[in-house]
Amino acid sequence: MTESAARHRCLIYEGSPSEQLPVVVPLIVEGLRDGCRCLYLGSPSDVALTREALARAGVDVEGQTARKALVLSSDRPHLEAGRFDPAAMVEGLRRLVEEAVRDGFSRGLCATGDMHWELGGDGDVERLLEYEARLDAAFEELPLRGVCQYRRGAFPPRALRAALLTHRAVHLGPALPQERNLFYIPPELLLQDADAAVRDRQGEWMLEQLTRLTRAENELERRVEERTAELQALNEELQAFSYSVSHDLRAPLRHIDGFAQMILRRYAADIPSEGQEYFGLVLSGVKRMSDLIDALFALSRASRAELQRGPVDLSAEARRVVSELRRAEPRRAVEVEIQDGLTVEGDGRLLGAAIANLLANAWKFTGKQPGARVAFGAERREGKRVFFVRDNGVGFPAELKDRLFKPFQRLHDRAEFPGSGVGLATTRRIVRRHGGEIWAESEPGKGAAFYFTLA
Repeated sequence: MTESAARHRCLIYEGSPSEQLPVVVPLIVEGLRDGCRCLYLGSPSDVALTREALARAGVDVEGQTARKALVLSSDRPHLEAGRFDPAAMVEGLRRLVEEAVRDGFSRGLCATGDMHWELGGDGDVERLLEYEARLDAAFEELPLRGVCQYRRGAFPPRALRAALLTHRAVHLGPALPQERNLFYIPPELLLQDADAAVRDRQGEWMLEQLTRLTRAENELERRVEERTAELQALNEELQAFSYSVSHDLRAPLRHIDGFAQMILRRYAADIPSEGQEYFGLVLSGVKRMSDLIDALFALSRASRAELQRGPVDLSAEARRVVSELRRAEPRRAVEVEIQDGLTVEGDGRLLGAAIANLLANAWKFTGKQPGARVAFGAERREGKRVFFVRDNGVGFPAELKDRLFKPFQRLHDRAEFPGSGVGLATTRRIVRRHGGEIWAESEPGKGAAFYFTLA
């Protein structure tokens, strides 16, 4: 909420005067804490009710009253001969603000009052619009904050219309204030020539609109809370699954791999060639399963790990990855071009993994290409910096590009190009967690280009 909206608020509530307390008590507590003089104006019974509520909230009512920081009053000096005078009311409030400042309350006055009590026996609600308009102007000039209270049963709709037109923020009962009152009109622009019947209809309509908005917000908040709880439960299940994959499944695989290799070493002479081939398939399957577990764990980590943001040199990350790829396959001659100075803000570990996935794919799919070329860089598109990894490898049909970023979706045979089918899904998770998007362009036999943005 903006400061100007927070300073001049309106409370519209139904039922007993106790319904004002969820808004009034925090207002006074905050005002006392900020060094304001706090004024509550209401009937003697409302004053007593507020005094008790403040004491329950931990306020030293007697002490704050003794040092004149808290004023609980039923006095109505603004009523001249029983008639509500808007100009006199605002002028009196102005004097109270100046007095508070002179008394050492540099933050000025924090005031709240029951508008029905302030009207007294006059009941001339037609002058409320003038009063609230004058008051709204005073809030802009003075060290003053406050909440004007309107109990619905005590006012006709046209009076509530005046309240909605002249307050930038509105409480409906204990609900959170509307940070931007859609019905607010600056005082100098208010039209005051409509008749009472028109103002009644407008007041009812405005309240219906505001009530509908508040109910919609409450329903949305409830749904968000439910969905948050569901996502938290799913995240906990995912963490449990990741733990199971990382620990419970790896142990049997290690046993299979270890015993298979032990048998081959000890009994190789007694195992026919066909049997040794079968053991080779077992060991190959164990490695593939282990690699798949690693890939799934990386996908899970990319989805739930807390981002550790900082400066990341993507150019340096790309050089590190290419250096590792060259060490793994020293006989391959691949022309690699890496643009200098590509720095971003993000999680270095996750962005490094994304760059590694994209470059490893480019390296892999240029494996059968004479004169293989791979490039990493950035360009401007529609005012945004777009990063790319391009290669002149085997490519893929453009109509299949949406399958690339889904787990286990492969466009090439595993025997020709091995892999888990999870790397690009992990990369997309990482990019999206950084507020970006990733997409691909390609044609069979003409290489591929992967583009991504980062917020």
